[in-house]
Amino acid sequence: MRIFRGISDVAERRNQDRRLQPCQALSLVCLLFLSFSQVAVGSKNPDANRQPNTASRQVSLCDWQRDYDFFAETAKTEKVESLPCEQVFSRLAGSGSTDSPQHSMRSDEKSIFEAELRLIVSGYPIEAMVPVIAEYDRDIAGLIIGIAKKESNWGKRVPRTESGDDCFNYWGYKGAGARGVAMGHGCFAESTEAVHAIGGRLQELTRLRQTSEPANLTIWKCGSSCASHSPESVRKWISDVDVYFRAIARK
Repeated sequence: MRIFRGISDVAERRNQDRRLQPCQALSLVCLLFLSFSQVAVGSKNPDANRQPNTASRQVSLCDWQRDYDFFAETAKTEKVESLPCEQVFSRLAGSGSTDSPQHSMRSDEKSIFEAELRLIVSGYPIEAMVPVIAEYDRDIAGLIIGIAKKESNWGKRVPRTESGDDCFNYWGYKGAGARGVAMGHGCFAESTEAVHAIGGRLQELTRLRQTSEPANLTIWKCGSSCASHSPESVRKWISDVDVYFRAIARK
């Protein structure tokens, strides 16, 4: 009798669950309708375009998550588990951003890119410039690394001041730097200034020529014309720069 009573109880509970499912589904639909209604009302509000502060957005999102988890758990037989909303914001705050997880993703990508560049230039003076070089996209970074290898062996052959200080010019750049010109080339005050000057110039050239291919940037070697340079030296410049450009830009 106990066995039959137990089976009967289970069957009754299942019947109750079936009767509740339409109500649960209706509750979930109502919740979603109210959420979208709030969005619609906000769009009609003249202040809706104002960016809410982080604290108010956190409260709203957390409240919505708790409501959604409650109805989702009620509508399902298995337990719904989700990371507490406050904990998510706490983690983002620890990473330096409570505004958008995309910021953390970009930081992670930059760290990986830095590590990749360090593997290529490890042991050379240009390695100290890697964090700044990694701020640029792969095409520009590839050109920065490739041209520096060709022009100075990544900082081992460089113009210096009269007192022997490094001018941080690893690219044969002839425009004046913060310390003017030394040995016929620009002399920069620090490595960050140097990378930004070179990176900015390469960005400008690639926009004008609508390509970042080294074969179309021989102006860096020749100036306005390659007529005074041997065809072999021009081909060699292109091929040497291209090795590192392809290794970095085409990944």
